[in-house]
Amino acid sequence: MGLLQDSASTAERPSRTWARDLVGAITLVEGAVSQHVLTAVDSATPRAHNVFGEAVACERSNDVVALVRRCAELAQAGERVALIARAADLAAARSELAVIAAQRLAVVVHAVAGLGARGAPAAVVGLAPAFALDDLPWGMLLAAGVADAIDLALVARRAAEDSGCPFFVVHEQRDASDFEPVTAPLPELCEAFIGPASGRVHRATSPTETAPTVGTAADRAFAERVPFALSSAMRELQALTGRHHDVIERAPAADAQVVLVGAGALGDSLLREVDRLRAHDHDVAAVRVVAWRPFPAPRLVKTLGRALAVTVMERVDRPLATGGPLSVQLKAAFADAMTWAPDYPGVGRIPRMVTGYVEPEREVDSTDLDAIVHNVLANERGKRAFVLGGDDARALWTPAWSPPATRDTGDVFAMRGIAARREVAVAAAELCAAVLASALGVRTRGVVRGLGADEGEGVAFDLIASRHRPRGGHAPHAVDVVAVDDTAILSRGNVLARLAPGGWLAVPTEQRAADALWAEVPPWVKATVFERGARVIGWFPAVDEDPWVTAAAFAGIALAALAAEPSAPLPGREPQHGPLWSSASADGTVVAREVAAALLTALEGVVATEKTASIAARGGSAARAAFEKYVEVPRAAIEREDDGVRIGRRDVRVSRPPT
Repeated sequence: MGLLQDSASTAERPSRTWARDLVGAITLVEGAVSQHVLTAVDSATPRAHNVFGEAVACERSNDVVALVRRCAELAQAGERVALIARAADLAAARSELAVIAAQRLAVVVHAVAGLGARGAPAAVVGLAPAFALDDLPWGMLLAAGVADAIDLALVARRAAEDSGCPFFVVHEQRDASDFEPVTAPLPELCEAFIGPASGRVHRATSPTETAPTVGTAADRAFAERVPFALSSAMRELQALTGRHHDVIERAPAADAQVVLVGAGALGDSLLREVDRLRAHDHDVAAVRVVAWRPFPAPRLVKTLGRALAVTVMERVDRPLATGGPLSVQLKAAFADAMTWAPDYPGVGRIPRMVTGYVEPEREVDSTDLDAIVHNVLANERGKRAFVLGGDDARALWTPAWSPPATRDTGDVFAMRGIAARREVAVAAAELCAAVLASALGVRTRGVVRGLGADEGEGVAFDLIASRHRPRGGHAPHAVDVVAVDDTAILSRGNVLARLAPGGWLAVPTEQRAADALWAEVPPWVKATVFERGARVIGWFPAVDEDPWVTAAAFAGIALAALAAEPSAPLPGREPQHGPLWSSASADGTVVAREVAAALLTALEGVVATEKTASIAARGGSAARAAFEKYVEVPRAAIEREDDGVRIGRRDVRVSRPPT
């Protein structure tokens, strides 16, 4: 039983899995289990009835204080209610949120933590406004990505109704747009895990009942129930779906000398990079904090107690305090353990703790993780506090950049598509994620981001496909495919900086002969292709103004790369491919059908009905053409052009690192 299915009638919503963004996924899951959805952000309209057959009402307003009061009224009346609001706006409703907690109402609030306006103070953007609410007696979970947001919404709902404690689920929104294929939870899952609202949610006390006791002592006693309710909800969701959730996540399970710790989406990025760091002989582990309240202090001490050094990565900086929020919590936890506080494991020492802060608009990259590991391995010569994206005095020394030597892991497929128009990149991220998930039965994630001048400018979408949930929304260290829809991008920057050995470079062309295609390739590209044993593919983008048709051609390239035989390894290297490569068997007819069906789902209710079929048909044809009719430059032609490769090596773009 899982989330990637839907037995609802197609009259209300297409049954096919589709790649949704963060707010769309929140609306989807709350529309499946709640009776009232109140929203102060731009979001989709929930379905008319939830999976229990109960009517779902949606109320919109920019007045967050009024919405919080409305939540309390509905919850007191026995309704299952959810609120979607920006974290920065919830500060104005602090008193109303405290009243909800005092009345023991099982309300779930989705706090969307965005970047805010350019130049806004760091204390009012990102996670800072959400952490400013952590002294309220509310549970707080930190989500990382679209699919994770759906699971944590279900966990928060179950824990809130079991314990009577309201819950925040905090979601980080970055400049990069994030998409994952999801649908509403199955009715069977909701029935077994949550059940209908009647008999579960808190109802207003009658005149003969005793009102909830308030006060510090009562709050303390009441809070003791929350950790048990939360852990029970996570265990049961795992039993029903097979997806592991815990208050902290760790990789690998074995002890390590160095541990990187982060909360929420930042912690998810650390988990994604830990395998690559360990492959470079670094004894490193990563920990992601999922539950911020109740804070899992004893668990973290047990997890980190054997480490020699811990680097704590923070999204929130508090310069006048002794450290960031997570650093302060960890130091307090170790102080309790050192003084033999109950429930804490005994420790004889505290690991050396290093704190790293990430600027609000800064995206963590794999090169940053390399610098962080080098800093902590320098012992006392390294910095005890640093800022990624700060000035030189607070920045880290970054090791010399080197191109990817291998792909990340054998069962992960990574693709970067670069488009001249943002609408094409967004459409391609959604479509490729949905098509690969449907055609191959894998978990996918697409992230759209603007590129700097060093990587060719334009707008890129990074697609990750894996048997397991793709982690982290940051740019991948190595990609298997780089596809561009405009050759002008090749003249502006190093778009191949992240191309893995044996990967694909797909460029648009009008040539039908391999030699003519190779003659069009710039010398610096020839040098990079030669050094990395890459394959050069010429594809024929559809001459169509509709962004979905061009996006369909990108999907065809992705499926062609997955269905192709792996390229011959470079001397001294093993071929790098895993289950995804061997399982992708398809022909052009299947590709056209899958892409056309995905487009019908994407365009339903968005464009006029008479245009939907036409766009879907053109998109299916474009995907099939990209899948079947590309031109490949033979490896022999690449290896015999010594002059072009020699000239290309002189270009600074060959060795320019991504920033």
